Amino acid sequence: MRTSIRAILLAAALLPLGTGPLASQFQPRPGDLLWSLEVGAPVWAPLAHHDGVLFFGADDSTFHAVDVETRQEKWRFRTGGIVRSRAIVFGGQVVFAGDDGYLYALDEATGEENWRFDMGSGDFDRHPPAPGPPYDYDYRHSSPLVHADLLLVGTPTGVLHAVFRDIGLPAWSFEAGGPIRSTPSTDGRHVFFGSWDGHAYALDIRTGKLAWSFDTGGIIQGSPATDAGRVIFGSRSARIFALDAGTGAVQWVHVRPDGSWIESSPVIYRDTVYVGTSDSRALFALEAKSGAPIWEFDTGGWSWARPVLADGKVYIGALGAAPYGQELSPGFFAVDQRTGTRVWGFTPQSVRGESYITGGVYSAPVVAGGVVYVAGVDGRLYSLKQ
Repeated sequence: MRTSIRAILLAAALLPLGTGPLASQFQPRPGDLLWSLEVGAPVWAPLAHHDGVLFFGADDSTFHAVDVETRQEKWRFRTGGIVRSRAIVFGGQVVFAGDDGYLYALDEATGEENWRFDMGSGDFDRHPPAPGPPYDYDYRHSSPLVHADLLLVGTPTGVLHAVFRDIGLPAWSFEAGGPIRSTPSTDGRHVFFGSWDGHAYALDIRTGKLAWSFDTGGIIQGSPATDAGRVIFGSRSARIFALDAGTGAVQWVHVRPDGSWIESSPVIYRDTVYVGTSDSRALFALEAKSGAPIWEFDTGGWSWARPVLADGKVYIGALGAAPYGQELSPGFFAVDQRTGTRVWGFTPQSVRGESYITGGVYSAPVVAGGVVYVAGVDGRLYSLKQ
């Protein structure tokens, strides 16, 4: 299995660096490629990292564990459908959801299956990004949330499941009016998520009883962010909503003047909300208390994923597509968290063939040990200097 992934190393990384003036010529700069691995299939699933191992799924129905020190595959697990859920790692287990309709719990060290839970969602058809209507893009999967003894995950059949995390048995479920691609979040009392029925939901996390719902006026693909008694959602209504976490009352609304969908999942850090957009081709920052704009950065492509913050920078990818009414360029960027200026950028390999997507990054990256790990829809895992 280790030979199934091929390492491609920077030539400079193979040279002994030593010390002194000559050695400094070979030191990688921020954004430089350190190494890459060929996975063999597009990677849309967000990355997860634990104890020096990257965990992620791919579109060939496999789930991978890659040791970042050896740059070798530690183990792989085959499912019955593509894997676009992010994995969570806890208590020696790795848990993720697959398009075959199962929530899987694997042994972290060996990849052996501990249990699986049937979410009842294996029989459905995805709608990938396409150049024509009805524009019902269906490119992500809800990822599990762990809270206390529960795992919570949404399904394309519109059911949010709560499962006992150690044994994989059901605790409760709630049925929304449309698919749930949104990964749930919690403030400890409620679980929040969005649905394709356009509603943001808050449920009692112990019982699954509805606390409140709010109609955003458009499909919710992204996941909510919670902070300071508020919950923030974006939707295809081209709006971002800040709602009171306890009541669902509106605190503020930010409207995209160009009508661009908010597919990205917002992230709140201190007093600022960071989120990506669709046709605006932008990553932007808002004041968390008012929704007022702070800055905007042109990513050049669809920035549908959740931004990742680390060490004063915001990391986000962009997808390219053609043909389209505007130029959409693939890429990956590190942006100054305070000013919104570009720190560095990286362009993965292009995607050739029948795909409407021409390349880029949807998967949320991982930052660890001075390295940014990025997965592309070109089927490669990239290691970049932070």
